Amino acid sequence: MKKPLSAIINKVYKEELSLLYGEGTHVKVNSVIYSTNKKNYIIDCVLYVGDLSLFQETQLDGLNYLIEESWQYIDLKYNKPLLLTSLDITQDKPQ
Repeated sequence: MKKPLSAIINKVYKEELSLLYGEGTHVKVNSVIYSTNKKNYIIDCVLYVGDLSLFQETQLDGLNYLIEESWQYIDLKYNKPLLLTSLDITQDKPQ
């Protein structure tokens, strides 16, 4: 489930990511795990920011919104709330 979520965020919402965090911004989803205790999905992702000054203005609200919007494409029947467990912010691209 992490590959489709990552593809939707980075391709469908590419313009929104650029507007929120600068050109070249992308998200890498490390894991999507269902928690039976909390009855929702826990998402671990890395945000690669294109412009750190834009990030200071929008913070993580924009990323939460994009994940919620992307989730509608994946989870058709059971739309549970999502949690971001960890978020690493870096301006470098992964190697």
